[in-house]
Amino acid sequence: MGWREDLGRVTLPDGRVLVGASFRGVFFHTVTSELRVGRRNVVNEFPQRDDPSVDDLGRKGRRVVVDAYVIGDDHMDQRDKLVTAFETKGSGELIHPRFGLLNVALDGDASLKEESIKGGITHITVTFVVDGKNVFPTVRTSTVTQLEAKTNAADDASQAQFAAAYSVAGPSMLASQAVAALNKDVAGLLATARLVSGVDGLADIVRQSTLLSSNLSSLIRTPVLLSQNLRSLLASTVQNLNRPLLAFAELQALFVANQRSSATSAATSTRARALANDTERADLQRRLALTNQARVLAVAISDTEVVQTGDQATALRDALLAQLDVELEEFDPVAEVATALTDMRAALVRDVALRSEFLLQRSSYTPATVLPALVLAHRIYQDSSRADELVSRNDVRNPAFMPARALEILQ
Repeated sequence: MGWREDLGRVTLPDGRVLVGASFRGVFFHTVTSELRVGRRNVVNEFPQRDDPSVDDLGRKGRRVVVDAYVIGDDHMDQRDKLVTAFETKGSGELIHPRFGLLNVALDGDASLKEESIKGGITHITVTFVVDGKNVFPTVRTSTVTQLEAKTNAADDASQAQFAAAYSVAGPSMLASQAVAALNKDVAGLLATARLVSGVDGLADIVRQSTLLSSNLSSLIRTPVLLSQNLRSLLASTVQNLNRPLLAFAELQALFVANQRSSATSAATSTRARALANDTERADLQRRLALTNQARVLAVAISDTEVVQTGDQATALRDALLAQLDVELEEFDPVAEVATALTDMRAALVRDVALRSEFLLQRSSYTPATVLPALVLAHRIYQDSSRADELVSRNDVRNPAFMPARALEILQ
């Protein structure tokens, strides 16, 4: 016997067979039941318009109409237990011989009718509505927002370190060497901006770099303002990107180019100060390169035309992580800067890990025979317009003859 039979059966005087069921653990019998389903459609009818329009608001809640019975000498006690179950707040468990186990709530009134046959019987008509899981909106912090906050914090820490350690007080040689080195940096940043920025934003970047160069003689005496101007120039470049991957490569090169001067014993205190200033300048440039790589990567992943696959996003992330590890391990920044860069590293890993899941993934497909690219694209993607993608990704010379070998595809 199955579980339905185990619940018990009762035969009424008119020959109907009642099968057992329960609600909130209270047993009853049933002979007929009804399931009501539908859609929550709203019909819009307007004056002088013959055809109405319908707005579909989703599936209607499923309702189960049950004809229930409690029978026997103790039917009044059973009835009272059911009344208590019906009047209990919230949803409950309905076990039904046809619909199985459902989480339901009472929909409206339950009707109870007493009959004095076979020792007494109570006939109950009740409608239940299936109670689904009440899903509330979840609040999630954007990983992009988190990454931007961590990059800003890393920039702030690097700027504070630069402002504390950089000084041109003393002989004029310190100022002249500082201006020369910074002019070279600004020229390099402007050259990068010319390569990667859009035409509309480039004019502002040129004006900004020109103003920065003309004011270097005074800015070097206020390191906070100097570092703010360098940050602003890089930020303007990132905001006006039209070639993110090239910008990422240029910033990687900027990191490599700004190595510390060779550690040699300085003959004079002035020379020692000049070496210290150049070290701080190089440190700031490297760290700005790192934080802006993170910003560029966030922009690139947002554009599926730029970063198409999760593998591509991961490869870019790994390239940045490699330089971050070099900065942390080989250049040994002060605690505040190290902490900020470590936090940025963690935010970067989280952001790329999450968003790369929504990008296409590389896979392979081996056709059984040589086929035209149009046919193969339709077979793989159900979209023949992606034939050119197959040809370019697999470096096939003639799109009419896609080779019968393992081909790289995106899914």
